[in-house]
Amino acid sequence: MLNNDFYRDIASLFSGMFLARLFPAVFALIIVRIYSPENFGLFVLYLTIASVISILATGKYENAIILAETAEERKHIFRLSQKINFAVNLAALIVAGLYIFLFRVSGFEHLIMLLMIPFYSFSLGATQLIRNILIGTKKFKILSGLEVWRAITIGVFQCAFFIFPVFGLFLGAVAGQLIVFFLYARTLPETKEFKLSVLSQEEKRYALRYIDFPKYSVASEMFNFISSQLPVFMVKPFFGETMLGLYSFSHRYISVPIQLMSISISRVYIQKAQSLKNDLKALGDLTFSLFKKQFWTGIIPFAVLGLWGECLFRFIFGAEWEFSGFLAQILAPWLFLVMLSSPLSSILIVFEKQKFSMAFNVVLLTARVLSLAAGGLIFRDITTAIALYSLTGFVFFAALGAYSLKLAGVKLSGILFFMLKALLVTLLPLIIIKIWLIP
Repeated sequence: MLNNDFYRDIASLFSGMFLARLFPAVFALIIVRIYSPENFGLFVLYLTIASVISILATGKYENAIILAETAEERKHIFRLSQKINFAVNLAALIVAGLYIFLFRVSGFEHLIMLLMIPFYSFSLGATQLIRNILIGTKKFKILSGLEVWRAITIGVFQCAFFIFPVFGLFLGAVAGQLIVFFLYARTLPETKEFKLSVLSQEEKRYALRYIDFPKYSVASEMFNFISSQLPVFMVKPFFGETMLGLYSFSHRYISVPIQLMSISISRVYIQKAQSLKNDLKALGDLTFSLFKKQFWTGIIPFAVLGLWGECLFRFIFGAEWEFSGFLAQILAPWLFLVMLSSPLSSILIVFEKQKFSMAFNVVLLTARVLSLAAGGLIFRDITTAIALYSLTGFVFFAALGAYSLKLAGVKLSGILFFMLKALLVTLLPLIIIKIWLIP
């Protein structure tokens, strides 16, 4: 019964996340007609800057909300996080003002864009606090609603602000996200009656109790962000814009379903793991069950992609994207492991393994830099570079998955035996078909 509720919560959240991704695609049909590519490029630039600041904004204390055992504890951690969020973004606003003054930034539109960065960062951090309160209290249907209404509200405001072509997209994102935050904040007992003030004794106590989040998780997130953006920085200088576009196209369209699944599963799993962390047998059984379902869900699609990606991309997107399909074949084994490992790795938060997480992201970033540098400087071949990059990801995410399963109390011998049987049943017939029937 408990497992049924667990998977029902995942399905509920997945449906909300799916709609939250679908609405921006619908609004995009309007946005492309009222904004220029230059407007969109400027929006993405400022959005990225604001997203980086938001990593710092709450000191990652929002993760402690999920670990809180009582509503009172969640309330104090929310207030601590929100005060840090306000202080960091107030400092960012002052820095933006000084930058405008010292460098004599001209143009009303650019002034507005710079000044909106802290507001978007604040709203992003504040909304994440609301999400984690909903996760910690198992209100997954409300969380699904938040994601859907956030997508709709942002889309509506971005379309409405077309009269400001330069900053309308950014202003719409800020306005939409702030409105959704304030609407949901009014309904939760943990967020009601919040007032800006100096930290209380309780807030200081929780700040010290969960000090490893700002000490290690902030840096870990920064390294992870840089690591995820590496191909953008390194593929273009070595192989040019065309190859970057072909790589980005393949990675983007494969990543969308992975992200939907990972976010939906991890948000439900982390709450369940937190409630079972003192009962390793029950946690291990649940985690093993989840892993098997993830494996069966992903193995056929990723095997087909790995064997026939080039043909699929040529058929669906046209001949000019055929090489993207070839790169997708190379990426498929790594991205399959990302789908398996990413949701389970949320258990690192439950067992407060922030040091491990930071070390993992530092070493992963280093290995990825070396793999792309070797492909560009030594082999001078895009296929080799992406193959090395994918191999690096495969090895690291296999290790991350194994460590996460071990933390959850799952015997790795059982996992290996299951995977061997599953691969024989699914992969072997597909390889035979590839060799004999559909090369």
